[in-house]
Amino acid sequence: MAAGFLLLFVFGPDRVGSIPASEAPAPSQTPLAVLDDGATQLALTHLQDVSPATYSGLEAAAVRAIADGADAQKLSRLVLEALFSQFQSQALTLRSANSDDYQTIIAGLATGLRSLKSNESPWCEGTMIADFLTQNDDELVPALLDEFTYMSPQYEWAMGWMATILTAIETGRNISQPHARPNFRDEAVLQQEGLALGSEQWALALQIAAFANAEGTSYAQMREVIAGMDVCDLGIAVETVSGRLPSDVKERIWGDLMPEIMVGNTPYVIWRVTDYFFIG
Repeated sequence: MAAGFLLLFVFGPDRVGSIPASEAPAPSQTPLAVLDDGATQLALTHLQDVSPATYSGLEAAAVRAIADGADAQKLSRLVLEALFSQFQSQALTLRSANSDDYQTIIAGLATGLRSLKSNESPWCEGTMIADFLTQNDDELVPALLDEFTYMSPQYEWAMGWMATILTAIETGRNISQPHARPNFRDEAVLQQEGLALGSEQWALALQIAAFANAEGTSYAQMREVIAGMDVCDLGIAVETVSGRLPSDVKERIWGDLMPEIMVGNTPYVIWRVTDYFFIG
């Protein structure tokens, strides 16, 4: 489940409403003003606040790209790469975000997954994720970026969700105090909520149980289990369980997990998720 959830952090929905123009700042007078839609400009404003160096590098790259005849689509790809780079470079700051910001990040992901689900997207099928797990970064990254064509609903969703993540990073900087490590009580509360959800959704519970039984066995068996999952249902379940947690528990759980997800520390995430949700 954790491996699929990690990859879903860079997928958007098939259809998501765009950010209203009134919520986005006016385009700045830079080469990036070519991308004058509100969603991009909002994300760029947050990027400039969080990482001025990354923003400056992006501007310089845009100048070179425009000189070489780049269109809006090529420029938008540079923006996506700059934004996605913040997953790793700012991950540790997310240890200090607050409960509301954590839940907003998860809710944004769930919004996209619900749209995928309603459109019967193949991205909900575990076989898609299992296939992606076999690819190296040289194959995977271009394929992921191809999902976000400029001005498409997927692209608008990605811009809005990245703005949400960058907002949480800003909060983490202002707090600048990582949350304590999750304790036994936190794990017990999380397990209780997970079991409650499992009793409501038996098909979901069986998928999670299958993963728990396969974890630590062979790669082939793990891949087979992942292929049989509905990753959209799993991602939506994460939002549901997270939303039921007390604020302090949520902060310690996500303060532990989210930075590791962002840097791609899949073995640790798998170990912790299994430890959180399963007893004995």
